[in-house]
Amino acid sequence: MKEVSRTVKVNGIEAHLNLDPALQATVLRALTGTTPLDIEVDALSLPIKPYWLKLCIRLLKWYRLKLSPKLGQRCVYEPSCSRYSELAFRKHGFLKGVAFTTKRLHRCRPSNGGIDLP
Repeated sequence: MKEVSRTVKVNGIEAHLNLDPALQATVLRALTGTTPLDIEVDALSLPIKPYWLKLCIRLLKWYRLKLSPKLGQRCVYEPSCSRYSELAFRKHGFLKGVAFTTKRLHRCRPSNGGIDLP
């Protein structure tokens, strides 16, 4: 695979990295705590309706704020699994969103990785 070049700034130190695309999300999360796609999903506004979507997104944001930091930055995909789930619910609705999320969680392991969108 072709390497991806990234520049990251950590504690005021700038580092230039050449990364395997499958490892990019893991490395960026380990160094900076997030990835570019994670930031984009976090910037999406909370929908007013339908109420089920608003509730699902609030639960996912609560998970990212309260539980995810305790589990560590382990997701090998970009965006993270919880952000993927948010995008799946927004794009495909509740039932398909649950199906997409379940399949993604099953795929999320160190031997996989890279960019994966619903």
